[in-house]
Amino acid sequence: MKYLFTCLMACLLFFCGCVTTKESIVKPTAAEVVEAEGLSPIIKDDLIGAKNAALSDAQRAALGLVVGVYVTDETLVSKAVLLEENILGQTQGYIERYTILKEFRDGEFYRVRIKAAVRKEDLARKIIEMQLETKPSPLVAFWIDEYVEDKAAEASVIELQLSQHLINAGFRISDDKPKNTFTTCEDVEKQTERVNADIIVLGRATSQFVTNNGLGGLISYRATVSLKIVKANTREVMAVINEVSGGVDITREAAAKAALIRAVEKIDVDFAKKLYETLEKQSGIALKITGITDISQLNLINRLMRSFIEVKDSRVRNYFGSSAVIEIALKRGNATDIARRLEQLQEQRIKVISAGQYDIEARVEK
Repeated sequence: MKYLFTCLMACLLFFCGCVTTKESIVKPTAAEVVEAEGLSPIIKDDLIGAKNAALSDAQRAALGLVVGVYVTDETLVSKAVLLEENILGQTQGYIERYTILKEFRDGEFYRVRIKAAVRKEDLARKIIEMQLETKPSPLVAFWIDEYVEDKAAEASVIELQLSQHLINAGFRISDDKPKNTFTTCEDVEKQTERVNADIIVLGRATSQFVTNNGLGGLISYRATVSLKIVKANTREVMAVINEVSGGVDITREAAAKAALIRAVEKIDVDFAKKLYETLEKQSGIALKITGITDISQLNLINRLMRSFIEVKDSRVRNYFGSSAVIEIALKRGNATDIARRLEQLQEQRIKVISAGQYDIEARVEK
């Protein structure tokens, strides 16, 4: 009986141990296998040192292949130091394993080619934590002809006041001044793509004397403001603003300015925010693509799209298995233009399944 009890306890402990061991297993992180090559100069015939340096360079190149699909070219350049310090220089944290495919001396250099398994989920998470995928705020440029008593104003009150509204909503103000390039407002509207901005505010504002009778020493002016908000890359008119407002003060100059400021204040307080949201929606396209064999092919498709004349930049927003969602920022054109170019690619056979106003669905053909 004692022997039987001992056996039962041993079996129980064995199964408990099995359960504990099973639950403590950590699921492996999804890894993407890529091939990359590194290069290093041979100094004083130190082949071992050159090999190690070339291997390290190959590992950084492997990480770079994966990072390159998740961030834009602009980010790769502007955040190069940050990427090197936090990702590319931390190869051991993101490369799960690697195999040396080829290594050889090439004149005064040593080359190493590797196949590496990169922890893409960890990389994507780090990129999000570093906020590298954040898109720059839209740029705004102005051409406003402003007059007080039929005399052209040296500085536009409307531009100054409206700029603050737009900045508060998330816009940036472009340093590009259309008046330095064009002769008239009409010329700007015909060639908006030449202006370094995402949208252009065009229009005219006047402030005219009304009266100084019966106002207890104050002077009254009335301002009329007519503005047109134009999307630079397509010349699409996004909004039209017409406001009339009065203003009073103790001097003509102050009263004229007060009328203009009051005209801007009458514009819907949510106007700038709504404009920002509309522009953000219209400036990007989501490409949902399936049939991707590996990240090298995804990288190639991404690079090819970045070469399109209509594309400002692109980045992978989501990548799992053989499917990816690529976010495309446009300089001009629309989803139909991008869809047509995708099907015309010689380097990759891509079939467009559907193309909406702001999204494209496609697959890579065998």
